[in-house]
Amino acid sequence: MTVDLGYAMTLTPEKAVAYFESKGYAFGFRWQDVADEAHARAFTVAGILKLDVLTDMKTALADSLRHGKTLTQFQDEVLPLLQRKGWLGKGLKASPDGELEGKKLLPYRLETIFRTNTQSAYMAGRYQRLRENVDQRPYWQYVAVMDSHTRPSHAALHGRVFRYDDAGWDTLFPPNGYNCRCRVRALTADQLARHPIGLESTDDYRVTVDQPQGVNGKTRPVTGWKDPKTGQVFTPDAGFHLNPGKDYLRHLGEQLLNRAARADTRLAAQAVEETLGQPAVLSALNRDTSNWISQVMAQRQARGDFRPVGALRPAVVDALADRGVVPDSAVITLTDANLLSATRDRKQGALPATFWSALVSSLYRPRAILYRRHPTTPVLLYVFDLKDGARQGMVAIEGLVAGQSAGAADSKVASLTVRAVDTVSDLDAFKHQAVDEVVWGTLE
Repeated sequence: MTVDLGYAMTLTPEKAVAYFESKGYAFGFRWQDVADEAHARAFTVAGILKLDVLTDMKTALADSLRHGKTLTQFQDEVLPLLQRKGWLGKGLKASPDGELEGKKLLPYRLETIFRTNTQSAYMAGRYQRLRENVDQRPYWQYVAVMDSHTRPSHAALHGRVFRYDDAGWDTLFPPNGYNCRCRVRALTADQLARHPIGLESTDDYRVTVDQPQGVNGKTRPVTGWKDPKTGQVFTPDAGFHLNPGKDYLRHLGEQLLNRAARADTRLAAQAVEETLGQPAVLSALNRDTSNWISQVMAQRQARGDFRPVGALRPAVVDALADRGVVPDSAVITLTDANLLSATRDRKQGALPATFWSALVSSLYRPRAILYRRHPTTPVLLYVFDLKDGARQGMVAIEGLVAGQSAGAADSKVASLTVRAVDTVSDLDAFKHQAVDEVVWGTLE
């Protein structure tokens, strides 16, 4: 059955098109390899790695959104293009679960790409319209198509009503899986009073489960909803863990950092540096990280949570390679345990709260970055000018392994993490320590 995209997009609403055009890129051989943030805010094409093909795909989809083209028209235009570029052909290999291995596509994959991205674009625009009307319609009802193609887990959500500000919508808001056709309907108080089920809440029923992600048995924690009526736990498909309509700049930045954590270190460093150079993206990430830090500090309890807060500069990656150090990831992560340790009141000279509230910006624009040598576990020291004008702050980035030539497999580690060090009042004395080398910026 063909899809009339013009009708599906309700005459191509401007917000849906604007959202689609704001999407970035994500790459992966298998759909499971794509981070949650990618489907919410990045244009996702599993199995395509060449940027020029991604650009052509994005242009074709944007054209479909504007002109109401059908799936058949989309395929007719894109398939010859991919054929010319050598991305379609014989000898494709498929894994036992039906996923194509390698970097080639078939028509059924194009259909999944088409439906996933257009539905995400439409529902993002829909989310914004729902939010604009919460004063009159604060109750949101989950609506499934309820035909033979509807998954049982989605059918079980049909008709359920939660307040617009229920945290469960971060998990439930559609699309929450590949080819998901569900939607959300807003209700008034009078409509809710006549509803056969009534208002529910996901409070006390949100659970964290480990969901398979990628290959080699890897998992990642995701938030699910345990249905109090059935006891079944609903979790979105891998790659759909975030509401597509919320704060696109923040999700775009998070998607970039999460994807960069698995990308080539040098390329990831370059991509993050360029993207965080956009003030709006940097500001959005800074706000989100600041909110998370405030929550962790208020709870005063480590729960194993973490946030990506930046990435190494390309020049620093090069400097490390010259010293035989090749981190597995360019991305810098802050754990709640390290944050709580660094902000304990008993720690004299600890970095002030104002520093932590602007951590992403601080890591992006330090005064200098130093390499502290060590036979086995060197660290990077980020030096910042504090607002009091009399001191400098230092943050250690751990997770480096020394003594290996660039590119050596056993010189790689899983991640880089933030650990607070201290403040410095006498910079002149500090900068003459022989164990440190300036690899970016200056101490002068």
